[in-house]
Amino acid sequence: MKRLLNRLLNLSIAVWLCILLSLGSIALACLGATQAGEWMGKLPNLVGVALLALALATTGLRALFRRRYHSALFHCGLAVILGGWLMGQVALRTASFEHPVNGLMALIDGDRSDKLFKGSRLEKAVGRVPFTVQLEKFTVERYPSRDDRYEAPVREYRSRVTIQEPGKPSRVEDIRVNHPARVQGFYIYQMSWGQTQDDSGRAVNYTVLQFIRDPGLYMVYTGFAVLFAGAFWFAAGCFRLKRGGVA
Repeated sequence: MKRLLNRLLNLSIAVWLCILLSLGSIALACLGATQAGEWMGKLPNLVGVALLALALATTGLRALFRRRYHSALFHCGLAVILGGWLMGQVALRTASFEHPVNGLMALIDGDRSDKLFKGSRLEKAVGRVPFTVQLEKFTVERYPSRDDRYEAPVREYRSRVTIQEPGKPSRVEDIRVNHPARVQGFYIYQMSWGQTQDDSGRAVNYTVLQFIRDPGLYMVYTGFAVLFAGAFWFAAGCFRLKRGGVA
């Protein structure tokens, strides 16, 4: 027990920081995505993340000057990832009705809109996008049915929409699950669908599209690319040392 305690006390600050961050990530995962996002979006936590990103970037630059390139890539990659996340949080905090960050749009065939809503029944308007979306056709494809008594499971549902941006020709997009359309920084995802009644009382399908704008997304992707480059560089160096030792 004493030996274990001595080992723990002799750990470096960086190792302790990694341990604390790992435990914090586990705790946030237990809270759930919604509550964890709300907690991390508080101003003190944003300041803490910004300071951590600055410390990582400084450490990365010091490693670069010392020609420890894999360490520089590791630290700078993490700093860029945190910076991209912070950009998304800043956009979320500064969102307005004319510059929304996310929202939902429910349409039936022929509907055209530029307004976003939220809520279980989409009862609250949250913003307006700088383009219009018209639903041309919503289709639900099902697997072949082997028994007419039961409805076949859904294979795919898609929304064919016409997107009209000011000063540009309209274009048609097929939006499917995991195949969003991208318009002026917004990703438009196929979220869900259901059935309702039109003005004549006939049952019609409606589609629910989710709009997300994250200005820091590509920065996060870049950070992961830099981080993976550092991992490969480190692994290649270990492989060379191992081969040199065997020789």
